[in-house]
Amino acid sequence: MSGFLWRVGGALAAGVLGLALIFWQLEHASLNALGDLGRPSIAVYGLLFAGLLLLGWAVMSTLTRWIGYLREHPETRQLPAWLLGGLALLFGAVLVAGIVIHASYLRAQDPVPTEISQGFIAYEVAFAALAIVPGVLLVARLATRRAA
Repeated sequence: MSGFLWRVGGALAAGVLGLALIFWQLEHASLNALGDLGRPSIAVYGLLFAGLLLLGWAVMSTLTRWIGYLREHPETRQLPAWLLGGLALLFGAVLVAGIVIHASYLRAQDPVPTEISQGFIAYEVAFAALAIVPGVLLVARLATRRAA
């Protein structure tokens, strides 16, 4: 396997880990707020920030590498821009709808649960990744578009 694929795969893994940190800490903070448990510890905010840094690094690293690859290999076939944009919007909308449904479910509970739902975190991470990947591919496609 080429070094390019290892680096892009590593960036994808780092991005998924960053998304998991972000959504886990956001869920932790929201359960504290809904359950009137006070402010979460500083570690929650630190891990949230670490997740944001990791996700930002992963997106920028992938963009840089993929744009460089497309410039070196201009004959590379790519999905149409309308399809990439549509996929990013579709998966983003599914993510937002799931978050809204989950939030309304939590508000309807008389004793607010204090356990973080690992399945819901996995749902958020999966659909956020499915929304971000086509977005990265679309940005790289537009960045390497030749002037007509």
